Amino acid sequence: MTRRMFALLLAAALMLCSFGFAETAGENADTKTKTYYAYTENGKPLNVRLEPNGAIIGTLAYGQPVEVSSVSSKGWALITFHYEHPENGMGDWDAFVNRRYLIDITPEELEQAIQQEKDTFTGDPMTDIDMEFAAAEYVEPYRITARPARVTGWVNMRWIPSETGRIIAQYKETEALMVLKELAHYLQVQDPDTGDVGYIHKKFAAR
Repeated sequence: MTRRMFALLLAAALMLCSFGFAETAGENADTKTKTYYAYTENGKPLNVRLEPNGAIIGTLAYGQPVEVSSVSSKGWALITFHYEHPENGMGDWDAFVNRRYLIDITPEELEQAIQQEKDTFTGDPMTDIDMEFAAAEYVEPYRITARPARVTGWVNMRWIPSETGRIIAQYKETEALMVLKELAHYLQVQDPDTGDVGYIHKKFAAR
């Protein structure tokens, strides 16, 4: 697997969540914003829009930090951006970016995490599964949403914490799951609608 393909799979991951990287993202206690970094798989600038799916009003450079005020259920992050508003003129106004292309660590730290994860796998499925279960810890249940590698893709829930495991169900972006356990690279999750319990990789979970 090439470095670019592996980064694409992990891009959202290590993206949203605090799975080991939460302390890296700065949070402003006064404004309740959180610092993220623009991350596009091709290294190009990230489009900033007037409204969700709206007109492009500018871009964020690859790796550029940005303060996020909130994220909608459709995956749009609200930021403050300096641009010429069509009604209010030039200034710092609300704008939107696709949350999929924001990570809470720098791109350099993400690439280090990718390499560290590759180094932890033995290549033997049974050994890797044993390692996952050995690291399992119960947690106070919390909600996550599915975050496929591609917007039009799916996140697989599997019987075991391995890509070799049988698929129980598939989830589109923003569909909710409850986390029951945290493993080394996987989460044990439950579907609140069906009661199904299985495993998804952390890189496909948004908290």
